[in-house]
Amino acid sequence: MRQTRWLYILIGLAALLAVAGTGLATFYTNILWFQKVGYLSVFMKILSARATVGLLGGLFFFLVTYVNLRIVLWNRTQLTLVGGLVMPVPLSVTRRVGTFMLLASAVVGVLGGLAAYTQWHVILAFFYQTPFGIADPLFGKDAGFYIFSLPFIRLVQQHLWVALVAASVVSAAAYFLFGDLRFAPRRVILDRRARTHLSVLAASLFALKAWGYQISIWDLMYSPRGAAFGPSYTDVNAQVPAYKILVVVAALGAVLSLMGIAIRSFKWVGYSAAALVVLGLLAGYAYPSFMQQFTVSPNELAYEIPFIEHNIRFTRSAFGLDRIESVSFPATEDLTIADIQATPDIVRNFRLWDYRVMKDTYTQLQEIRMYYKFNDVDIDRYRIGGQYRQVLLSARELDIGSLPQDARTWINLHLKYTHGYGIVMSPISEMEGAGRPSFYFSDIPPVSATDLQVLRPELYFGEMANHYIIVNTKEPEFDYPRSDTEANEPTFYSGTAGVPLKSFLTRLAFALRFADYQILVSGAITPESRLVMRRNIYDRIQTVAPFFMYDNDPYIVLAEGKLYWIVDGYTVSANYPYSQPDSETGINYIRNSVKVVIDAYDGTLTFYQADTDDPIINTYAKIFPGLLKPLDSMPSYLKEHIRYPVELFRIQSRVLLTYHMTDPRVFYNKEDYWETPKEIYGGSRMEQPVEPYYIVTILPGETEPEYLLITPFTPRGKPNMTAWLGARCDPDKYGHMVLFLLPKSKLVPGPMQVESLFSQNPAISQATTLWGQGGSEVIRGNLISIPIKNSLLYVEPLYIQAAQVKIPELKRVLMYYGGRVVMGTTIEDALGQLFGDGLPEGPDGLPGPGRDVAGLAADAARLWREAQDLIQAGDWAGYGRAIEELGRVLSELESLTGGSAAESPVMPESPIQ
Repeated sequence: MRQTRWLYILIGLAALLAVAGTGLATFYTNILWFQKVGYLSVFMKILSARATVGLLGGLFFFLVTYVNLRIVLWNRTQLTLVGGLVMPVPLSVTRRVGTFMLLASAVVGVLGGLAAYTQWHVILAFFYQTPFGIADPLFGKDAGFYIFSLPFIRLVQQHLWVALVAASVVSAAAYFLFGDLRFAPRRVILDRRARTHLSVLAASLFALKAWGYQISIWDLMYSPRGAAFGPSYTDVNAQVPAYKILVVVAALGAVLSLMGIAIRSFKWVGYSAAALVVLGLLAGYAYPSFMQQFTVSPNELAYEIPFIEHNIRFTRSAFGLDRIESVSFPATEDLTIADIQATPDIVRNFRLWDYRVMKDTYTQLQEIRMYYKFNDVDIDRYRIGGQYRQVLLSARELDIGSLPQDARTWINLHLKYTHGYGIVMSPISEMEGAGRPSFYFSDIPPVSATDLQVLRPELYFGEMANHYIIVNTKEPEFDYPRSDTEANEPTFYSGTAGVPLKSFLTRLAFALRFADYQILVSGAITPESRLVMRRNIYDRIQTVAPFFMYDNDPYIVLAEGKLYWIVDGYTVSANYPYSQPDSETGINYIRNSVKVVIDAYDGTLTFYQADTDDPIINTYAKIFPGLLKPLDSMPSYLKEHIRYPVELFRIQSRVLLTYHMTDPRVFYNKEDYWETPKEIYGGSRMEQPVEPYYIVTILPGETEPEYLLITPFTPRGKPNMTAWLGARCDPDKYGHMVLFLLPKSKLVPGPMQVESLFSQNPAISQATTLWGQGGSEVIRGNLISIPIKNSLLYVEPLYIQAAQVKIPELKRVLMYYGGRVVMGTTIEDALGQLFGDGLPEGPDGLPGPGRDVAGLAADAARLWREAQDLIQAGDWAGYGRAIEELGRVLSELESLTGGSAAESPVMPESPIQ
């Protein structure tokens, strides 16, 4: 038995040492990592804040509990356990009792410290707060009071309340056990010591309750009771007076509790508590409800107008809607072919390739090896050949989960397969072959079809890099695959990322952290080797700055031959006064205050402050000096690629559906409520909300093309378009938002009306039905409304893909303008049908929409070759589509040549021999 006991003790000690060792190793390696990335000061500031807050909170809970237990035992030499026992049990006040008190108090202290430990940011924000410069109209307090001060005040009050309630319960239980508190019929008997002690605790709780009612008055800034979010007429004229009465009653309860000590009666504590409960129900609940139901509701608008005005003003301010410029957009229908020819930058950037469709295409055509993956497809713009071009691009990342099971050795996972390789880039409006996208960048190593170059294609950091690697070992890394007959290209990392593994201690610490003994014993690791962890860009930025909210769509950028990730960061709050919370996120204040840039090769992190007027980001800048750099210091080659984030735009658009109405009467009656329109997308023809989309266009009154994020709006329950919102993305106009209001006197078709016109068109309906046969799927792409001058042109791509191997092909371009629906094979063809045939080549090399005999003959030859390839591949459905397309081209060629093309057509041989 003795040996078994010692064995258990040794096992327990070993487990304890393992846990402690892992914790110390994690702490030590964190210090090394933060020092390497250059943000050790941020780590130490958070660590010191957590430690200070946790220790002070834990010490407070410990002292409250210990002091109250000491008061219970003060001046006692003999204890008798009475409560709940048949016979009293005498005890001596020994060292063991004192030890038990310390342990019990320590447990409470640890729990309290842990609760306080997580609230470090609330306390730091309180001490470093920055005023907003806008006061609430009810109490006259700056908005910063509600965002920075009130959470701190509430935190202190709640912790005091919990600590004193716990002390009261523990003290009452101890007095009951020792016989100082006894229950008799209709009364509670207390000895003097217990009465005095519990009366003081009761008085403290009543005082805290009074403080809590005052906090509840301030919390009325978030009241949902009235016609609009925030204090309503009932809140101001009934709830506030009720809370003030309760403050006085709670304060009187504290006084009566202390008076009970002198008059030797504890019953006043009970009377005060009962009075507080009754008044809380009557004054705090019943009276405001009565006023709302019988006074306000019958004539609500008259009472609520000033409060609705406050809600509108503060909500628009909180979401940045007050910065939106509203202008009229006549939505005329007088575009001419000359107008189209005068805007080549717009036409060449018509978005025909959807990012979801393109992901399938990239996956099939450009992943090349099983261990490469495209996580998503991003949208950006570049100057290519002197032209402003919108592109789709995606990073080819390494997915070690796709390696064969027998290849997942430690060396392969951590030393050899270390990085992704290169990008794929395509123009957003061009295609080649049988409707497949053109490529600006493709293949491995990256092949460029433009003047852009990738000089550093390795991706050591990305969205899918979730495991640690060790670089500069004796084992060469796998760089990229060559042909099947050649060996893979090796490489050695030449960047600066990673913590050096120079010492045994460092290797031991990482081995404990990752529970991986290979780090300690591997002979491939040298003193020059470096361990690279937190390679996932989200993990990386959230570890350094966890107090920001980050956009869920980071995007890859090619600049100066290198690859970078850009992530948008937000400062948010749910405590802005009077502001209506967003229906999906629950926040009621947001700013895009941070742009984070991550070097995809060496992991360098740079946080740029994008909003100098935001008090929250200015507060964090004071808390963490050196964390943020001014946006002006961002290199120009990166600044060219910043864009207005879709997530922020979505939130603002949702709020704008209601809060474009600034007249309180119109707002109350919801007379002009908007909706996000719907469109038909995909092969299932299901309706879905229109997503915000990036376009290149020239805004009315401007002369140069620019990059915009836009979204349309429709009236509630109506399909016509009523407005569209644009956010400008180019650096010189970044963040400027314009709301274009369409005339109410005319019908401007909305997305679903145009979708219906497309669906009803006989030619489109017949073609999609035909293409959808034989195992193929017809995909309706995003419907894009493109502003040109003072008009709106609708464009929608039509794709076809096989059911088994998903390689979508762009087959048609649908357009709508001025009541006309057309279906073209290209952008130029569709524009020609809308605005006239025979258009000569436009300025800057923009091809005219008409196609000549040579062009049609080339298309016919191409389709013939594709048909033969499809026969050899056994794709009869594809063959049928190619022959159908060939027939259409030949018919068009016949119409141009007056029948000569049909006299001796080159017809394909029958596939049946």
